[in-house]
Amino acid sequence: MVGFSIVLCTFNGKSRLTPTLAHIAALRLPSNYKAELVFVDNASTDGTAAFAVESWKNLGEPFPIHVIEEKRAGKGYAVENGYDSAQYSYILTVDDDNWLNPDYLIKAVALFAAHPQVSILQGMSEAVLEGSPPTWYNDPRITKQLVIGGPFEASCYFPKNYFYVWGAGLIIKRDDWITLRERGLSFLTSKLPGKAAGEDSELGLGLALLGKQAYYSTELRFKHYMPIGRLTWDKLKQNYEVLGYVSYYMSLYAIIIDVVRAGKKFSPLMFKIQFFKKWFEHSSLLTLKQHVAYWVMPKEEYYQLMLAEYYSRLKWYNQLSKNVMKDVEKIESWAIPLLAENKDFRWP
Repeated sequence: MVGFSIVLCTFNGKSRLTPTLAHIAALRLPSNYKAELVFVDNASTDGTAAFAVESWKNLGEPFPIHVIEEKRAGKGYAVENGYDSAQYSYILTVDDDNWLNPDYLIKAVALFAAHPQVSILQGMSEAVLEGSPPTWYNDPRITKQLVIGGPFEASCYFPKNYFYVWGAGLIIKRDDWITLRERGLSFLTSKLPGKAAGEDSELGLGLALLGKQAYYSTELRFKHYMPIGRLTWDKLKQNYEVLGYVSYYMSLYAIIIDVVRAGKKFSPLMFKIQFFKKWFEHSSLLTLKQHVAYWVMPKEEYYQLMLAEYYSRLKWYNQLSKNVMKDVEKIESWAIPLLAENKDFRWP
């Protein structure tokens, strides 16, 4: 059916939902398009689902709301459940702190019409800060990690094989998601409590393997609410440590793809060698002095965030590599057959 399935996944998001739902209710629908709100309650304990239903009713119920209960803690499970439940031709992902512009859907339809080869649309976010920004906020290398601004300077097609999309404000075609699920895609990332990151990169990778084109537009705009608690240096460092968790899995994907392209057979020993080779290549970009300073003289500087991610990656290797062959089986079940069909794909 032609329309938009707006998927909103939340864990204990009750305190953030009022403006988010109000902005969704204010969306203008394109002519002949329908919409639904797929609300996924991800193991919340604060009455989030009931609050959302009551709030939506008070907003006039501009289109139906469908509440999905995902009892397994982990955003990856919630996103899969929400996408699987979508009924309409386009799936739009909204986080519980995203406030969509009223013309978001109208702009999206116009962009798909202007770029018929595009299957993925990425929007631009504007931060709404609670309180004054910290000094590091002016560094775009940092704010990008907070999903503020956009992945590129101006509207453009994503470079070939570049698949690092942001889940917030992302629009994909439902048929593409169905294809990926039929091929066996199941997220590895974002399925641990407190590690809500990485599933968007896995989705982007899957779509890239399908040969789908992504487009970033500065016309697709939404606001990203940032409470004061998210703007501390300690919280920022925690975010980069979560990136280490994501980077572990992205390294696994990259190594498997490289091994397959080289016609070799994957093994835990090969993974260990290649993982640490890539880790040393990345960490050597920083000086010995910076490595030492990270441990003995913490500072609010970007290089310390990079090191937080690098060292976190090692921690996650120690925890997750014990089950690496199980993860390899999952990747090989869906990604490798697609890789065989897409001869042009190379890891970016």
